[in-house]
Amino acid sequence: MKNLVCLLLCLSLGGFTFARAADPGSKSTATAKTLPKKPSGKKADAKTLLSAAKKAYAAMVKAARADKGLDPKTAKNKPFWKATQRITKELKRAEKGLAAKSNDFFDAISDARAAEEQLKVDWQLTGSENKQVIDSAKKLGHALAILRTDFSTEAARKQKGGPLTDKEKAEFEKIKTQQRDLIAKIDKLKTKASKDKALIQGLVEIEKNAKRIADAPITLDAFLAALYTLDEIEGLLYGYDYYVNDSWRTDWITVDTDLTSWETTYDEFVSIETYAWASVDASVDIDVGEEIDVSESLSDEEISTEESYVEDESFDMSDAEEEEVAAEEDTDEEVASDDDDSMEDASDNEGEDMGDDDGGDDEGD
Repeated sequence: MKNLVCLLLCLSLGGFTFARAADPGSKSTATAKTLPKKPSGKKADAKTLLSAAKKAYAAMVKAARADKGLDPKTAKNKPFWKATQRITKELKRAEKGLAAKSNDFFDAISDARAAEEQLKVDWQLTGSENKQVIDSAKKLGHALAILRTDFSTEAARKQKGGPLTDKEKAEFEKIKTQQRDLIAKIDKLKTKASKDKALIQGLVEIEKNAKRIADAPITLDAFLAALYTLDEIEGLLYGYDYYVNDSWRTDWITVDTDLTSWETTYDEFVSIETYAWASVDASVDIDVGEEIDVSESLSDEEISTEESYVEDESFDMSDAEEEEVAAEEDTDEEVASDDDDSMEDASDNEGEDMGDDDGGDDEGD
């Protein structure tokens, strides 16, 4: 499973690029390892992007509800629906946070980004090829990716520049330790799950991202890239948790519990970084391939209806259902395939490399 956090890891450790994580309204220069971006001529501010995300989300839910093959009472579909439930919760929190100019906005967009990554993973369990759902989900991902990188405390810190503070260095070391612990858990599970192609694929992707953080230099660019990358890792962990057989649980993590400390680290960063809220009114370029607008016309009432459905419905899974899904996934070749029914989109994954070619923010140690 390839990807995510909002731009992320099509890049190698050799050079650091923030294709979008710069101040709103401007973009840093891409390195040779980043595909060149081409502005589409369209622009959007934070409010517009959040509105587009909510509309794309509603269109996705509406199309999914109309598809009998995506019945939320069917065990293999429940992980997908649980991910949609996480997304609607965070979109609503982001909307309130933006209106109140509260740090909840940043935290909610980060969590929505992680939930969107979870959605991509658990979509594969459904076996569905519903193009309306896929198209709307990709546009949701584009909107969240731009919000995450152009309107974030990381973008503000990037614009400020300078070396890492002692507190930031300490937070970065804490993050690195957390990723090393995760890598050790992954190595154990990979041994037991060696015949489960889809799970191994996911574990390899998680491990790759975790190693990038663990091995990254102690620089500002690498620190900010790590914060973005944690969104992807979190989403992958939640998504692939449904792939883990019960007999392997002793060698795996308890996702909710283990990720709590990750959230604490991010919350500390957000709380100490000053954000100029006037920046949310600045419009940024929407690049070609980052379409955010769905073609379907949806009223505010229709959007609210789809949100309410997901909020009010129960998608809880019994232990038996979780084991059923994990067992079916073991033998389903389609789950591990990377074909046209995937929600993955390369435009969501650009901009977070952890090398230090730029040199301007190096710590010099």
